[in-house]
Amino acid sequence: MSIIDRFLEDYKARMDRYERVAQLCAIQCESGLRRNGLRALVTYRAKRLDSLLEKVTIRHAEKNYQTLDEIYDDIVDLAGVRIALYFPGDRTEVDALVRSHFLVEKVKNFPEDIDYSYPYPKRFSGYSARHYRIRLRPSSLAHEDQHLAELLVELQVGSVLMHSWAEVEHDLVYKNRLGHLSYDEYAILDELNGLMHAGEVALERLQEAVKRRIQTESQPFSNHYELAAYLYDYLRQTTPHGTEPFIGRADILFRFLQILGLDTVKSLEPFLGKCNPRMQSKPITEQIVDIILAQNEEFYQAYNRARQEVSRIDPFGAPHEAVSYFSDKRGLGFFMRQWIAMETILSEILGNVLLSSDNFSTSLQKARNGLDDESLAELEHVHRLRDQILYGDSWPSEEELTRAGKFLQKLLQNLSHHSPDVEEILRKYLPPAEPQ
Repeated sequence: MSIIDRFLEDYKARMDRYERVAQLCAIQCESGLRRNGLRALVTYRAKRLDSLLEKVTIRHAEKNYQTLDEIYDDIVDLAGVRIALYFPGDRTEVDALVRSHFLVEKVKNFPEDIDYSYPYPKRFSGYSARHYRIRLRPSSLAHEDQHLAELLVELQVGSVLMHSWAEVEHDLVYKNRLGHLSYDEYAILDELNGLMHAGEVALERLQEAVKRRIQTESQPFSNHYELAAYLYDYLRQTTPHGTEPFIGRADILFRFLQILGLDTVKSLEPFLGKCNPRMQSKPITEQIVDIILAQNEEFYQAYNRARQEVSRIDPFGAPHEAVSYFSDKRGLGFFMRQWIAMETILSEILGNVLLSSDNFSTSLQKARNGLDDESLAELEHVHRLRDQILYGDSWPSEEELTRAGKFLQKLLQNLSHHSPDVEEILRKYLPPAEPQ
C-alpha cells in the first residue's frame, strides 16, 4: 500500500474528529460575530476524500513524503471554517475577535505576489482574504472534546462576494481535469474578479452610508447590528490608531436600551461620554450598562429581563443565561439584593458613579467610613463576582455567592448604625431572611 493510500485510510478513521473540531470552531465564530453585531455567514467542513486525494498527490510529487506525520504537518486545511462577511470593512473587528477566541499560529493574507504561471495577464489582484491557522482554546471545550484542542483549523475570512468568486475559480481552474481553460475563459474569470472587487467597494460605501444615517437620524436603532456599527465607529474615532475595538455583547445592550427607551444616538451619547474607550479590561457595552445601572438601582431588573429575553432566542446561549439573577437558585437573589443595596449606599456616599473594576478600588478608598483594609479587599472581590454574574460566561458557585452575600449583609448592618439614610435603603433591599 502506498503512503498516500495509507494516509487516506488513516484520515478516513479520523475524519469525524476534524468534522467535530470544524463544527465547534464555526459555532464559536458565529456566536462571537452575532453577539458583537458583525454580519457574516459561517460555514465549516472536514476536507473531502476526493479533494484530499488530488491535493496530497500533487504535494507528494513535489515533496516525496516518507511518513504520515509529514503529510499531516503539510496539509493544514483538513478542518476548515469560512467567515463570509457582509461588509469587507469589518475585517479589523473580526481579526480582534479571532485573536481573542482562538490560539492563532499563523496568518496569511491574500493576494500574495503575482502568480506568473497564470496563463492570462490578470488586470485584477485576484482572491482577497485572510487565512488563519488556529487551534481551539482548551478552556472553550467540554471535557469530552479536550482532545480536539491539538488539531489545526484553517479559518478563512473574506467578503461574501470574494468567497463566491473564489469557489467558481477554484472549481473551474484548479479542479479542471480535462485540461486548461481557454484564453477567453481566463479573461472572463478575471473580469468577474474585477466585478467582485467593485462589489466590495460598493459594500463598504453602503456600510458607511448606513453609519451616517444612524448618526444623523433621531430614530431608534433598528437592531443590535446598527448599534454595534455605531459603537465600532465611535471607538475608532476616540482610541489611538492601532488599538483594537472592544465592543462586547451588543445584543444584550440593544435590548436593555430598548426596554429603557434609550435606544437612540441622542439618548446614548451622554452615557458614552462617561465611558473610557481606551479601557481594555472592560468592553464598551459593559461600561455603558454599568453607568446606566448606577443611575437607578431599579434598572437591574430591566437588565436582567434583557439578558433573559436575548438568551431565549440565542441559539448559542448557555443555559444559565436564561435564569433570573434574582431567583433563589445558587444564592443568586440573596447576593444580588445585598449588592444592589451596597452599591446604592456607596453611590450615595461618593456622590458619583462606580464605573468599573479599574476605578472601583479608588472609589472605595474615598468611601472608607471606617472600613478596614480587609473589608475593602473583600468588597473588591464581591464587585468581581457581581461582574461575573452580569457579564460572565458562567456564574460563581453557590457557596461563594452565599459567603459574599453574608459578608455584604453584615457590612450593611454595620453601616446602618451610622446613617438613617442607610437604614432606609436596607429596609428596601434587605431580604426578609438569610438563606440556610
